[in-house]
Amino acid sequence: MMRISKATFACALVGALVWPAASHAQQVAPAPMPIQPGPSQATYMRYRGREVYWGTLGFGPRFSTLYNIPRGKFAMGGGAVIRMHPASYPSRPASYMPLEVELEIGYDRYLGENHYELSYGGSGLLMFASGKWQPYMVASVGRSLGVLDAGRDVRWYAGGGFGVGYRTRTFFLSTQVRGGGHFGPDTSPTGGAEGIIDVRLVGIFYVF
Repeated sequence: MMRISKATFACALVGALVWPAASHAQQVAPAPMPIQPGPSQATYMRYRGREVYWGTLGFGPRFSTLYNIPRGKFAMGGGAVIRMHPASYPSRPASYMPLEVELEIGYDRYLGENHYELSYGGSGLLMFASGKWQPYMVASVGRSLGVLDAGRDVRWYAGGGFGVGYRTRTFFLSTQVRGGGHFGPDTSPTGGAEGIIDVRLVGIFYVF
């Protein structure tokens, strides 16, 4: 009769106890959770193989250089801009919106003289493309409080022009050229209507 050593017997006993438990653990182990679609499918759209996010509400600075045509004077200034889409579609939060609305308040000062203007108004922007590079057309209207040598006048301004911008998921940087003018009473210190050429750099940080 073949003898079994104590070591062999112990190994066989441990294997008999452990193997069923391991098999049972494999049978009852929970199945891995399916990978849920990430937020990109709900908040991003695909454009030419890339995921691009179109913000709906943003704000940022603007910097500008003005040229007053009849007076031959330059002005430089800055301001704050709030930009938004005029309508939203909850079912398509990342859909391309070609029309944006912009509200602005700004300050511009003419070089070499005591003349500055505080302005506020709004603009509409029509985008011509849905890629990262976006040319667009802009039209604006607003009011301007001008101060020149202790005299004041409040006038309307209106204008329009073209620009081009580079858009990422949360940022839009653009440069634009506008032409227009200020319109006021003939008794204003600045002499009534004046033609303006405006070159701007605008940055928008989209928060929604």
